[in-house]
Amino acid sequence: MQQHATRLSWLGWLLLGACGDNGGRADESAGASTGAVTLTNPSTGETGTPTTGSATGEPPPTSSSDTGAACNAELCPEGECIADACCPIALACKDVCCDDGQVCSFQQCVVPGDTCIDATECPEGSYCEYSLGDPGTMGGDLCQGGARPATGKCLPAPPECPPGVEPEGDDIDCLAQCEVMPEKSFEPQLKYAWTGGDVMMPPIVIQLDDDNCDQIVDERDIPEIVFSSFEAGAYNSGGTLRAVSVKDGAVVEKWSVKPMVDDIWGGRGIAGGNIDGLPGNEIVACTASLKARAFTAEGVELWTSTAVGCDQPALTDLDGDGQVEVLLEGAVLDGKTGALELSFDAPGMSWWHKKAIAADADGDGALEIVTTTRILEADGTVLADSGLGGTFPAIADFDLDGLPEIVVVDNVHGTGTHFLHLWRYSAVAPGKFEVLRQGLDLNNGASTVVSCGAMFEYGGGPPTVADFDGDGTPDVGVAGAVGYIVFSGARLMDPNVAPTDTVLWFKTTQDCSSAFTGSSVFDFDGNGKAEVVYADEQYMRIYDGTSGEVLTQVCNTSGTLHEYPLVADVDGDGQADIVVTSNSYSDLICPVEQMKTQGVRVFGDTKGQWVRTRRVWNQHAYHVTNIGEDGQVPAAEASNWTVPRLNNFRQNVQPEGEFAAPDLVVSGRTECIDGLLAFARVRNLGQAAVPAGVVVGFYEGDPDQGGTLLGTGATTKPLYPAEGQDVVLELQVLPAGFVDGSQPLVLIVDDGDVPHSWVECRTDNNRTVLAPACKAIG
Repeated sequence: MQQHATRLSWLGWLLLGACGDNGGRADESAGASTGAVTLTNPSTGETGTPTTGSATGEPPPTSSSDTGAACNAELCPEGECIADACCPIALACKDVCCDDGQVCSFQQCVVPGDTCIDATECPEGSYCEYSLGDPGTMGGDLCQGGARPATGKCLPAPPECPPGVEPEGDDIDCLAQCEVMPEKSFEPQLKYAWTGGDVMMPPIVIQLDDDNCDQIVDERDIPEIVFSSFEAGAYNSGGTLRAVSVKDGAVVEKWSVKPMVDDIWGGRGIAGGNIDGLPGNEIVACTASLKARAFTAEGVELWTSTAVGCDQPALTDLDGDGQVEVLLEGAVLDGKTGALELSFDAPGMSWWHKKAIAADADGDGALEIVTTTRILEADGTVLADSGLGGTFPAIADFDLDGLPEIVVVDNVHGTGTHFLHLWRYSAVAPGKFEVLRQGLDLNNGASTVVSCGAMFEYGGGPPTVADFDGDGTPDVGVAGAVGYIVFSGARLMDPNVAPTDTVLWFKTTQDCSSAFTGSSVFDFDGNGKAEVVYADEQYMRIYDGTSGEVLTQVCNTSGTLHEYPLVADVDGDGQADIVVTSNSYSDLICPVEQMKTQGVRVFGDTKGQWVRTRRVWNQHAYHVTNIGEDGQVPAAEASNWTVPRLNNFRQNVQPEGEFAAPDLVVSGRTECIDGLLAFARVRNLGQAAVPAGVVVGFYEGDPDQGGTLLGTGATTKPLYPAEGQDVVLELQVLPAGFVDGSQPLVLIVDDGDVPHSWVECRTDNNRTVLAPACKAIG
């Protein structure tokens, strides 16, 4: 069916041939209407309601609708005639009238899916359409106070056109990529702060309580920031475990515990998630007595293990049986009870005791225990032993062959090591391992003996993996004693590249104390290149991932252990935040500001330009696939490097479709008997909806060259991807420039300065120019 709005009567149809060249359709592609609205002439104040007739030039049909007369604008003033029946404008979808509860998206009637906060909650091939949801608030409207995040509904994602292909006409089978990246902005401002003590450990972000009172603890609640504080410089014992949350624009302490027996080791890492299978999440901390200690979401002790060694605990389901394990430096504990399930290394007090992570290192579909030197099956069977030394491992697929490589930072205090190694499992190699790189200098030629007055060379903290330079291959960033260094992943995997040439960039920092702080990375502006977030003894800095340029720095003092700033959305406002800890017990001071800092601080962007990200960061060895936003540990963890847009370690991510945007185009046609009818077809060729109220301007002549505004109006329904609506201008008197053909009709969509929250991915297609619309009749 081809249907369009018109005011022609039967007599008008007979006289149509007397019009000039553009008296009929000026643009054939504008024929299929999805509704029309009537405009007001700004000069006369006159308004009119166009009727609906045939689009073929045939006389109006004589068949009747349910009302006993042919459907027309008088009988359907707020809808559209489809199949000779009146369809509400919101349900009109090309030549079909959708059912109640459906929306017209990509020229099809679809039922919106579940409520979503972002695309990660939608099925594959769908996106989160925010025009169908709630905009959210930053007020205290949750039952326990705090912000309510914006929500949408899941809709099928439109098929994406191949590069260079642009959709045309009404029969659209794909849409070009349409995204709006936020303005690059690195002006962090302090949003929230807890300053009740010194903190020198990596905090976590995890959901602990039901903020919206829906009886479920999930990503729709406001997450807690959990950390350990210490007093009088005693970061090895007597710590206090704390949970705080952002409520109504301020930090609120939810609970704190300070056990006297098996006291908290205040400088060690913690982990959070659902470890017992019951509703809600738990926290695992380390004690000064080398034990792991679990607490409920309310801060009540759940269990305490035997002395097995504890630092940087990680939550995982090693054997995929649905029961969560706690992975420690040399032991595996049952998540429900804390019972020892496996011991694979002797416990130790040293901060440089080698750490362990869980990953599918051999590509068999099951998780293994990965340390700096070995790969072990879940039952402790050794698959490979590289013999390499080291403290901190990470894992990613650097050659993009589907199988991972293991990054090792070798910095064992007192041994003179400050190296990066790279190795992998190989079923065909002797010992079933292959060393790809060994002994790369983390200090980039600088000497800690000279720079730090040390007795030996040292330096190197937990490695971070991300695509720093945007070349599609993951790179490695490491903080050391005298600088932050980034190695190119592509160069690391090329045996023809000399060791010194694998360095992408190096920037001088100050961490002569521990020399093994960590870092995190995040793509704050969504341009495909990760920025580095790192804090040394004096400053927290954001570095450009490609060049190492310091984008910003903030005073942040710390005696430093292996803590690092992390990136998560801690207040549910749909934008990334930086969470960083600091302490004032030492004599370190920011040299410019001449001040110290302490506690936990949350920074956001001054301009509100940082992109959306997850509301969770649950452990030191965080990677996106190891935890759900609700705190659930997956029974079958997807290998991070196999998931599109990941292949990283200690990097949070923005959800797919985060930058999808509308793209408005306008076409038109005219009819000119007894005045002028001008039809502006507004169509959305973008990948996200645009709400009702899109303004169209009708001009006699180009407004940039003095053309006259004839009228403006707006769409009356949301336009989902590929959908359109006609906006109609009716004038009783033909403009002189149209009669003599001296002026074109210019249509401009999104005309004027009407404020709105949406942004188009392109605006160079927002106008169309029609040849002189009408010539003198007769």
